[in-house]
Amino acid sequence: MRALPFVAFVAVAIISSPALRAEEARQEYLGLDVNGNIEIAPDKSLKQHGAVLIVHGTLAHHRMEIVTALQAGLKQRGINSLAITLSLGLNARKGMFDCGLEHDHRHADAADEIVAWVEWLQNQGAARVSVLGHSRGAAQAALALVERPDLGVHRLILAGPLMTSRPELAERYARDLGQPLSPLLEKSRELVEAGEGDTLIEVPGFFHCRPAKVTAAAFYDYYSPDPQHDALSLLQSIRTPSLVAVAGDDRIAPGVGAAAAGLLNSGNLPATVSVATIDGADHFFRDLYGDDLADKVAEFVVEP
Repeated sequence: MRALPFVAFVAVAIISSPALRAEEARQEYLGLDVNGNIEIAPDKSLKQHGAVLIVHGTLAHHRMEIVTALQAGLKQRGINSLAITLSLGLNARKGMFDCGLEHDHRHADAADEIVAWVEWLQNQGAARVSVLGHSRGAAQAALALVERPDLGVHRLILAGPLMTSRPELAERYARDLGQPLSPLLEKSRELVEAGEGDTLIEVPGFFHCRPAKVTAAAFYDYYSPDPQHDALSLLQSIRTPSLVAVAGDDRIAPGVGAAAAGLLNSGNLPATVSVATIDGADHFFRDLYGDDLADKVAEFVVEP
């Protein structure tokens, strides 16, 4: 278990529209300003009804389409939510990660930041807090609960969680970028093992950034298969009631539904885990499938 950093909390909530009950949330985290958006449902309050904390996917942000649609859908169903943008080492980050900047962040960094936002909501008096992560954010949310089982999270939802293996990562990198992953991974590993993980390397791509400048340690961290990146593996040690929301037509993370069902049937997942498949949905639960996702989440988090 990693040691969690000391966090100085400076919380600010700015009401941008009392009629809509939407608020901007900000706090100071490790010397950085981090931000999010709170949506309060009609006739609801944080203190009486709590909220769902929503975590976006790789290099994304809290105003992306799936997150805004989910917040709106939950609000219509009487559920409060707070969607956050992970800092990824940047101050007051907004929008997709700027590909003109250097990457020096780690997958597991997000777990500590998620813990800080859960505690922020608790410090606002939230009756109970559930956590929902999408895509990579699902694994990062699960990791937060593995590292802090005492956090008191009410429910955990993994929406379209990623599943990655070394062959899959290598195949996807070669297909998308036309270059093999192995030499880059080997170079970054050698630098990390030599204590030079902060060395910047130029790579043809780092997720949506093409090309990209990234530290060797960051590249090796994200592109090496690691149990911390696999939400289903992490679920095996989580006792918080959890829902795996599977997109039936997920082309980015295919096989999640079958893998989750197999783990459940074999007894390798706790009985507190359930799986719901939304047939026809893509990885981002676009269009009416977003309503289906909101239905599943709302039903799950209101359970006692």
